[in-house]
Amino acid sequence: MTVALGLSLLVSAAAGVVLLRLAWPRAAAAWPWPLGTALGTAFGVGLSSVLLYLWMLAFGPTRGFPLAESGLLGAVTIAALMRGRMAPRPQPSPSPGERRSRLRYLLAGAAVVALIAAGAAFLANLQRQPHGEWDAWMNWDLRARMIFRGGGGWRTAFSGMIPWSHPDYPLMVQSLVVRSWLYAGGETLRGPALVAATFTFGTVALLVAALAALRNLSQGLLAGLVLLSTPFFIIHGTSFYGDVPVGFFFLATSVCLALDARYGGATRRFGMLAGVAAGLAMWTKNEGLMFVPAVGAAILLSGSVSSGWPAARRRLVAFALGLFPMLLVAASFKLHLAPRNDLLATLGVERTIGRITDLKRYYLTLREYFTHLATFGSNGFGSGTWLLLAYLLAMGIGRRAVDRVWMRMAAIVLALMLAGHFVVFVAMAYDLPRLLNSSLDRLLLQLWPSALFLLFMVVRTPEEAGSTLLRADPS
Repeated sequence: MTVALGLSLLVSAAAGVVLLRLAWPRAAAAWPWPLGTALGTAFGVGLSSVLLYLWMLAFGPTRGFPLAESGLLGAVTIAALMRGRMAPRPQPSPSPGERRSRLRYLLAGAAVVALIAAGAAFLANLQRQPHGEWDAWMNWDLRARMIFRGGGGWRTAFSGMIPWSHPDYPLMVQSLVVRSWLYAGGETLRGPALVAATFTFGTVALLVAALAALRNLSQGLLAGLVLLSTPFFIIHGTSFYGDVPVGFFFLATSVCLALDARYGGATRRFGMLAGVAAGLAMWTKNEGLMFVPAVGAAILLSGSVSSGWPAARRRLVAFALGLFPMLLVAASFKLHLAPRNDLLATLGVERTIGRITDLKRYYLTLREYFTHLATFGSNGFGSGTWLLLAYLLAMGIGRRAVDRVWMRMAAIVLALMLAGHFVVFVAMAYDLPRLLNSSLDRLLLQLWPSALFLLFMVVRTPEEAGSTLLRADPS
């Protein structure tokens, strides 16, 4: 059973890497294996979920899916080899000074220690709560069991008669758990655990690999250390909720947009990949429905600030082309299977007007925003936000004109998401104090990897700061 579960991850990751390798534009930089593997795994896992959903619409959750998916991977790999697109391209070798950087050896050693500690904490928490936490019991794993056991009647898992279980939530996590059980041949607690570990440590790998490719390895290792040292991130990864997975796809979208900012003048493919990643976020949690328009608005707003309307239009069109297939998938679920959302069900003109005109709701929401930001991370001390802000002020901002448009875009997306959640709390929450207490930290966690990516793209690398000090030293 363990071998079969490992095969399920290998098939989805390999398929994603092969497909990404095929889509990687020749006009871009050389194929970066670490980033390609991490980003390809993100796409592979997400597309495996979509593929299972389409399979279930046609045949139900049958045991024939693993064979069909493996056969599809084989066909894609053969097509890639026949086209000759998989041959490795030469990559620029690092300079001798980079190879011998003591700082990088120290950071790599620290990252290994942090990874081992995080892995041990992850496993210990899984042993303590093998079924995850409350939302997994009432939604994520509950829905997976209903689908897996339902056979031909799997659609009853989305009955409106059980609104307390949020049957309208998208199917990324649930379908991946079902997929793991189809590969294993039966239900096992290792299935949800594998899905949780893939998203948790896949997020770390993607963050490190993206910064190593777009800035340098030291910057990537520092960001990875911060993420691994965020206790709430590791602990919540074992909850079997959808917050870490949706944050994974938020980060993948941001990485693809950063690649598009670098190489978009020669290719639209990175913009299209950003659209696919955003669509996968939409397929993971309802917050993705807010994320997609936030990215679209950020593309347009960043274009207006930089007077780059032609580039903004090109980027928006490419994003929309990548997003469109995922929109169809999400729409088919929302229109034909999912019942009405419980928050939307409480809306009414008079009730909504009463909420948005109640100044106490604004004060309470704003106060909780500051409180949760000041304590975010569950590390027993203050929030890491202030330490990172001090680090930014101490190191300074790197002057990289090539990334300025993307930096504005990424900052606008984060600001719009925070503002959007604020509006939802004020206008839609029927039990505002309880909802703020139970969900605000999780909403911040969704944005945390993307915020770290933006920060370490903006701040100077240790090598840049060190060279500045050397130049300033008169001796």
